[in-house]
Amino acid sequence: MIILTILFIILGWLVGIAINHAADILPTRKTLLQQPICVACGNPYTRQQWSALGAWATGQQSCVHCGKVRPSYRRSIIIELVVPIFFVFLLWQYGLGLNLGLRLFYTTILILITVTDLEHRLIFNLVTIPSILLAIIAAFITPGLHWLSALAGGGVAFLVIYLIWLLGVLVYGSGAFGVGDITLSTFLGLILGFPNILLSLIFGIFLGGFVAVLLVITRLSGRKSFIPYGPFLTITGWIMLVWGAEIWQYYFW
Repeated sequence: MIILTILFIILGWLVGIAINHAADILPTRKTLLQQPICVACGNPYTRQQWSALGAWATGQQSCVHCGKVRPSYRRSIIIELVVPIFFVFLLWQYGLGLNLGLRLFYTTILILITVTDLEHRLIFNLVTIPSILLAIIAAFITPGLHWLSALAGGGVAFLVIYLIWLLGVLVYGSGAFGVGDITLSTFLGLILGFPNILLSLIFGIFLGGFVAVLLVITRLSGRKSFIPYGPFLTITGWIMLVWGAEIWQYYFW
């Protein structure tokens, strides 16, 4: 188990590098297949700099061409440290198997969405649409999740958030939720199933509302400031993905 844990730490680190690369490239609308480049001068980073931890370990935090540190350096360090923790936790929680593989993939997608929504207030269809399609296929093979429950969860999530989006457009001229929140919620509904998606959405909306009120009270943001809801949906969605059955059993039965 120790060797397996070490392997999953390495795997999580590599996935963290991939998440950081995608989070840097997606907002530029360029291909994800290009190698990491310096946003200041456009020159490619050295191999050691592909990883923020590798850049730190080798003292190459700055671009060798222009001398500037990548804007996402701190975030990249955090992601490369946090993703291995998630991966090892899921390994210990589920053991090797299909369940683990699916949850590793879903966790990776949710972390990437969280990063891009926090930094750019964008949830990219390039991420959510393929994930939705894969979640539909996985619904027929996911242990403990009936395909009818998964499809119902996806449908309910889409309908609920779409109606909230429409209401926001009618009341404020722009939705309290973005279109990306609709596709994200649909993805969550497919991987959580019905009725778990209901709790996930309720918790996510209330958590987002609580944080929004707290920010207004502390004057860190104004009443009309835009607060991305994606991270709140991903947080509560991941919690329900791992502990959804226990939450229903102990609190709602």
